[in-house]
Amino acid sequence: MSTSNEDFEVVYASKPDDNTVVLTSQEKGKAWLEQAMFQFGNNYNQYSPYLSESSLNQTHISPEELDMLADNAQNDLEKIKKINSIVRYYINKDDLIGLVYETIESNINTDYRISFPEVSNSSAEISQKVKEIIERFNSQINLKYLMRKAIPLAYSEGNYPMYLRSKNNSYIVDYYPLGVLEVSDYEIDGEPVLLVNMSELKSRLQKTNKKSRKGKSLFFDKIDDEIKNNYPEEIYKGFQEKDAYVKLDIKKSGIIRLNNMNRKYGLTSIFRALKSSLMLETFERTDRINAKAKAKKIIFQKLHKEILGSEYNKQAFEEMAYAHTNLMAAWKNETVVYTGAAFVEDVKYVEPKTENINIENVNYHRNKQMTSLGINFLNVGSGQSYTTASISITELMKTINKISEQLEDILEKWYKFVLESNGISIEYCPSIRLIDSEELNKELKLKLAELLYSKFNSSYETAYGLLGINVEDEKQRRIKENNDNYDSIFTPRLTAYTNSGDKSAGRPVNNKDPDKQLQDQDRRNT
Repeated sequence: MSTSNEDFEVVYASKPDDNTVVLTSQEKGKAWLEQAMFQFGNNYNQYSPYLSESSLNQTHISPEELDMLADNAQNDLEKIKKINSIVRYYINKDDLIGLVYETIESNINTDYRISFPEVSNSSAEISQKVKEIIERFNSQINLKYLMRKAIPLAYSEGNYPMYLRSKNNSYIVDYYPLGVLEVSDYEIDGEPVLLVNMSELKSRLQKTNKKSRKGKSLFFDKIDDEIKNNYPEEIYKGFQEKDAYVKLDIKKSGIIRLNNMNRKYGLTSIFRALKSSLMLETFERTDRINAKAKAKKIIFQKLHKEILGSEYNKQAFEEMAYAHTNLMAAWKNETVVYTGAAFVEDVKYVEPKTENINIENVNYHRNKQMTSLGINFLNVGSGQSYTTASISITELMKTINKISEQLEDILEKWYKFVLESNGISIEYCPSIRLIDSEELNKELKLKLAELLYSKFNSSYETAYGLLGINVEDEKQRRIKENNDNYDSIFTPRLTAYTNSGDKSAGRPVNNKDPDKQLQDQDRRNT
């Protein structure tokens, strides 16, 4: 049996150095499977607790108390907490304040636009990965729900503290109420450093522990387990070490503040409307008392004074009793027929002389209240009533947009943190823009964009930016369309507007009528 001579190339495996990780295909496949199983529905892996809050325990608020709370409120946490309790009370009670909050909550525009920086062709793969990471992150934190929750609460309380909690590449945004969270006396790169009051946190976590029929807790047995599972590592570490305060990671924390006047805490715009609300309450209370007084029927039966005798020293109880009995007996009938005795002089109603509150005073304070909330009347002509006046909410929408801009900054900071956690440079970090809540100027914006582009020869960036469209995004889309030859694919269909028709249509050129020929020649020359 002959054997053929074959040349074999023998490759010796080199010994891996200390920085090399040897991973078999089986182990790698297992890691991929574990990651995929975790990411499937990973938004359900993290709890977020509700913290108990004390009620206002007060039904009467005086103007003097509001004056006291207004003094240096932005530097006093206790005053801000008291103001927010009063505002929540009036949101539930006052028709106009409650309607404004409800309107904001119902009409928040949850649309947003993410713009990614322009990259070279060699970085296209990284850019695509960044888009996938950011898209998954927005889905995990439920960005639209966060917008709908954060913006109205920031408006009503003047502050909305947040913290980005992460676990195995799963993210959730926690809200910490004031009292549990405090703003420190320091900032880092212009951002306030936030602290957690551990004693306040433990106090608010004390609640009734709900258990099953077998006596097992439905959620957590001990406060240690609850803090470990529901709060970031620095808080759990501070709890174990019995710290009074814990400093939150500046990269993951953020706070929206309204009307803070470059001080520690924000102040809600509703606070300025409370005095007018108190006056309107006073008017309403006065009218209610007057209405009750008017509802009471007072009948006065007057007798002649002569029944007291010539010297007016008799009691005349018998005559008075007789007159009263006869009047009451007649009054019981549906149709009252009463014939008074000879000594009865008069029977009449006695009505209160009080009048209802002047409607002009009510309208003055009502208008003042609406102006404080950012709502104005646009009276077209004099004498126009409140029911027919046009309403402008421009100032209110400007306030909402101001809150949205702060939320944009916090989201961009979190985008950078998420990209760094995935080993990607922050130069690929996108910017986010929450679409303005005011849509009443959309038609004006369209006309202005057309004017700038068509007549003033402005740049694409100016015209697109006016409409809220990022010019770099449009550029990348147009390049892709040109490369994919979209123009030849999406050719216009033949319709009455795109088809020039039969060229032989019209009057024949060889018309033998001389007059018609001269007429056609004149028309062609014109």
